[in-house]
Amino acid sequence: MKKKIRLVCADIDMTLTHRLDPLPEINKRAMEELHRQGIYFALASGRSVAQLKDKVREWDLSFEPELLIGVNGSAMYDGILGKEEKLLLFEKDWINEIMDVMDENHYECHVYIDDYTLFNSPSSHFYELVKKVSRDVRLSDKREDYLKGDFYKFLLIQPKEQMTEVLEKLQPLLDRHKDDFKILKTTAESYEIVHAKTDKSYPLKKFCERHGIDLSEVMSFGDADNDNGMLESSGVGVCLKNGEECTKKAADAITELDCGQGGFGDYLYKHVL
Repeated sequence: MKKKIRLVCADIDMTLTHRLDPLPEINKRAMEELHRQGIYFALASGRSVAQLKDKVREWDLSFEPELLIGVNGSAMYDGILGKEEKLLLFEKDWINEIMDVMDENHYECHVYIDDYTLFNSPSSHFYELVKKVSRDVRLSDKREDYLKGDFYKFLLIQPKEQMTEVLEKLQPLLDRHKDDFKILKTTAESYEIVHAKTDKSYPLKKFCERHGIDLSEVMSFGDADNDNGMLESSGVGVCLKNGEECTKKAADAITELDCGQGGFGDYLYKHVL
């Protein structure tokens, strides 16, 4: 028997597709079928809301998702109301303290500021990657440029062999500010320092309450620990076959196929559609 689902929510990178790869056709068909059957669809990503809208256009979907969860839950777009909201912004004092540690140890800095990402060096592989995903990137070694605008997160993208050292240097600061901000592992080679309340489940719950949807009627898909809260708060949390072990433990189910094979669409056709 198919479970009654009113909203399906999905991460993008390594959930709907491999990073920068085309969307598997079965995933697009599943999204279109969700819409045809009147089931709401949401994207939940570390990307900005503007980037998520660009992704919907890139995929050439015939509809606009009812919910876009951006920057891992720090921003959202309610497609039913046509309203974008900034929910959990990073404070300038926090950025200053983190940059003190980074500068002292000569680490690369990447800050997610409103509609662009600011780097202090173009040497990072991530610098080129961000340009490929159509996000505005800027360079500056001036501290004041890192304290302008509304910003959501501090990005830690370092060589794998150096990441342990970076985390150790930052740990005293993280311990001191545990009620203010936290660190999330988003891929095997990247971490993000975000507001302590940042979680993809935060806007998901807000949207469901606003539109009379019980969380038991939500099915969410993810692959990494920044998806865990969303999966755990949903009626059905599904981890992709290629997902991290901690996310598989947080999920109710695991797809038979990985993200590149269309595990998302395959699971929906077998259990929902």
